[in-house]
Amino acid sequence: MRKLFFLIVLLLANFSCQKSEQATDNAPGPVMHIKAAPVVRMDMIDTVRIYGEVKLRQEALLASQFDGRLTEFSLLIGDRVRKNQQIGVIVPPQREALLQVLNRIDADMRPMLEQQIKSIPLFSPIDGMVLDVRHHSGDVLQKGEPIVHIGDLSRLDVYGDLPLRDLPLVRKLKRITVSFVDYPHDPISLPIQAIGGKVDLAKQTVPIRLLLDNRNGEFRPGMQVQLTFPGQMHKDALVMPRAALLEEEGVFTAFVVKGNKVEKRRLTPGILHTDRVEVRSGLQEGELVATKKAYSLTDGMEVIVE
Repeated sequence: MRKLFFLIVLLLANFSCQKSEQATDNAPGPVMHIKAAPVVRMDMIDTVRIYGEVKLRQEALLASQFDGRLTEFSLLIGDRVRKNQQIGVIVPPQREALLQVLNRIDADMRPMLEQQIKSIPLFSPIDGMVLDVRHHSGDVLQKGEPIVHIGDLSRLDVYGDLPLRDLPLVRKLKRITVSFVDYPHDPISLPIQAIGGKVDLAKQTVPIRLLLDNRNGEFRPGMQVQLTFPGQMHKDALVMPRAALLEEEGVFTAFVVKGNKVEKRRLTPGILHTDRVEVRSGLQEGELVATKKAYSLTDGMEVIVE
């Protein structure tokens, strides 16, 4: 009798567990509140971005044209110089030797020797600022050895490598927008000064040069920049909000709202803007795509569109 009682209790407990599991299996999944927007058609203009660098427009690296000793040179980095300003003197070895024995030479011969063996003055060829000093007064120099680097910082150039495919577009432009990569400055529109004719066959690019007015002195050579200009227009393109685009290991997807559920859809993006993206394949006009909490969704999840 006692064995029969325990058998009945065991059967009832097993039946209760099965009912509990069935109830759990049939329980509805989580419902996510999302925002969605329709896929629409509009014209999209591509944005071309290339990188460049700020460079000096006018600079001079002064070097000694003779072996000799540098004298009367006192420039430091940051000093300003004028064009044709004498900034130093190169004294050749023969001149130094002459000066040591000049008092022992007959007075009638001194003017002739001094005329033949002279010191060579060093002049600045441009207006500008001293950017680097390689030698100081008293140093012995060899022919061709650099002494000082002078650059005009009031007008700089921005250089970039323009892809050949974009050359026809740029030829129609007068200005290009430039943003500074590591410098907190608003984007500025700069005039195109020149487009080079020499093609870099390896990169399939031509050089482009923009004029950067630097009278306020806020820019420096070596700054990295991004050049931006409008590219081709795709008319009547399928477009969705950029927030709906998901990317994982190079695969692009979006969640399409179907009734009260979402369907994960693989797609091919085209032109990318900060607020919207062109869809080349994977979606149709009028379909709703999730724009909020999209990364939290899974295929088939129930949703409520706010």
